[in-house]
Order: sequence, then C-alpha cells, then structure tokens
Amino acid sequence: MWTRDFDDVKSVPLLRAMVQQYKIDRHNRVQSSVTKEQFEHASAVRSIKAPELRKRVRRALKAFGYYESDFLGNYWCKIGRKKFAVNLDFGGRSAQLRYSVVRPEFKGVHPLSQFRFERAIGFGLGDWNYIVEENVDDVFSLFEELVRYCFDLPDRIKAAMKAAG
Repeated sequence: MWTRDFDDVKSVPLLRAMVQQYKIDRHNRVQSSVTKEQFEHASAVRSIKAPELRKRVRRALKAFGYYESDFLGNYWCKIGRKKFAVNLDFGGRSAQLRYSVVRPEFKGVHPLSQFRFERAIGFGLGDWNYIVEENVDDVFSLFEELVRYCFDLPDRIKAAMKAAG
C-alpha cells in the first residue's frame, strides 16, 4: 500500500505511475498496492502535457525577447544586447518541466553558468512536477518571474562584489 495520503501526492509522474500500476495489476488479476480510490483520484488529475507546456513557455519567454529554439532544448532570448538561453526539458520520470537560465558569458569561466532559482536558494533542482489545469496560469506567471530573477542574478552578484570592493 502507498504509505502517504494520496490526496497529498503532488507529482504528476507519481500519479501516472499509480494509474499504470493499478492497470497492470488489474490486467494480471492480482491485488494492487494502489487502491481503487487512489486510482480514481490519480486518474482525475488533468496534467498539462509537453506540447501545451512548450506553447506556454514560448508565450512566457516573449517578454524576454524569445526569438528561436534549438534541438538541444535552448530557447534563445535577447534583452538589450544580452543574449541568453533558457534551457528546458519537458519530461522525465521525476518532472514535467526542468529549466535553467544560461548566460553565455559564464560558459567555461564559472561552473554555475546555468542558474535556477531553486538551486540558488538551496531548494531543490528546479524540477517542476505538478503542472495541472488548475494551476497552469499561476505556474507560468511564476516561471516568468523566476527567469527574470535568474537572468538578473549574475549582474546583481557582480554589482555586490564590486560595491564590496
């Protein structure tokens, strides 16, 4: 049995796994570790799929001068004279969306050439795993704020170091 209260599960990949496990067990005619109630709850969650995530990312990045994406998952943007990329991954076993802001001037100079808000404050890896119909607008509003923060962070650090002397 799942040890946590399934109403508290806020991970689309985990909820998808619960649905799959229940279906596999039912097909094999064995008692599932996922209850029928858990299966019904997990099945009712309406997650946002990768094609919609990509569309929303492009829309959100227009505020940052988004002009192209490449096959490596980089969404290239330009603010003033500064070009940068938002590297995105839309899937995996643990997340629906992973992001990082890449400042080219730090490549090969500093190991932290990729910034994520969550990593900057020591709060995880920047993997987003619960993007559903009910929260998608809030998620992408926050996404825009975090891209801005991560874009500005290197300049804020440089300014603070310069001011400190």
